[in-house]
Amino acid sequence: MEPKTIFMHVALSVRDIEESIAWYNDIFGLKTFMNSSIPHNGALMAFVGNENFRIELFQWPDFKPLPEGRSHPDTDNATLGCKHFCVAVDNAAEFVKGLRARGVNVVFEPAGMPSYCAFILDPTGNIIEVFDKADHKE
Repeated sequence: MEPKTIFMHVALSVRDIEESIAWYNDIFGLKTFMNSSIPHNGALMAFVGNENFRIELFQWPDFKPLPEGRSHPDTDNATLGCKHFCVAVDNAAEFVKGLRARGVNVVFEPAGMPSYCAFILDPTGNIIEVFDKADHKE
């Protein structure tokens, strides 16, 4: 029998956890589920999310900056490892237009795709794809 799985969360290292919590709460309407520290390594940790999905945020005391090229899908995809996560919203083009007006860094809107999508950056430079719910087929 195949296990029934659900996607629980994705983990991101961030430069400033309080800034990131505020950004994810504000931009995506997520709420904070936990905000604590990890005693053995001095890292800070928080979960933000909703009933469907959570993001685990980490701030390390001696973090290393995001490597060159990791903040654009075309160059990041050529580097091994996790690439981005995707959020589906109503009317993605209008949502991204509103994000751009609020100063969110929209790094890529691929042309010629069958559906509209865009890639934005969180305050640390982590890539997030924004996709239209109407184009998500089960």
